[in-house]
Amino acid sequence: MNDLLPSLNLATWIWIALAPPAFIVLMAGWDPVGRIGGRGFGMRVEIRLAWFIVELPALATFPLIYASSGNFHLVGNVVVVLWLAHYGHRTLVWPWLVPNKGTTVPFTMVAMALFFNGVTGGLIGWFMGYVADYGESWLSDPRFVAGLAVMFAGAALNVWADYRLLRLRKASPGQRVLPRGGAFEYMACPNLAGEILEWFGFALLTWSFPGLAFAIWTVANLAPRAVWRRNQYRESFADFPKGRAALIPKVW
Repeated sequence: MNDLLPSLNLATWIWIALAPPAFIVLMAGWDPVGRIGGRGFGMRVEIRLAWFIVELPALATFPLIYASSGNFHLVGNVVVVLWLAHYGHRTLVWPWLVPNKGTTVPFTMVAMALFFNGVTGGLIGWFMGYVADYGESWLSDPRFVAGLAVMFAGAALNVWADYRLLRLRKASPGQRVLPRGGAFEYMACPNLAGEILEWFGFALLTWSFPGLAFAIWTVANLAPRAVWRRNQYRESFADFPKGRAALIPKVW
């Protein structure tokens, strides 16, 4: 199976190489797919359906490739469960809780997200099913233990912040809300910070090149969105604290 490692590494390097240009373009404010506030192109898709469609490849691709490989191992099984816990919620629960029913997003954003989730799930599935060779002792390795702790901390922050925003928006339908309380007092987007932390924890616990690629791409995708959201808060709310960070308290 490790004969596939050079090909996997090459594909992963190519994928990582695309992340910095995407980050730079998004930070510069060019947004052709509507990811950070632009209109995007193409037909519009209802937001709940869009959420479900774009997350489905992430939910399915990695587990299906892993299952089809026949290379079942304890570490892989644990990693699949962690993956399904995140994307099961993201795909099957969260889309139907989004309060702004009837809002639409451009098809270009849906298409790009589909591509991203398919590639990410494919690379991780390829690694875990056809390349990975963990021993059961990996579950007690400091990298796995530390990564699991970081992943759980990031997931907890992400879910807490998402549901706090959800409650605030439901309490003020049709209005912009300035989130307050907890981690929102230190950063504009703790939900995005939590997701970034979650996937760096995943990269650490798998100690894998595709896992690292996913973490890098998560930063490229979410960091510009956090900056855009922080700037939007500044423009919309006169009482928004000027020194509040986008993602990293007192830093950025």
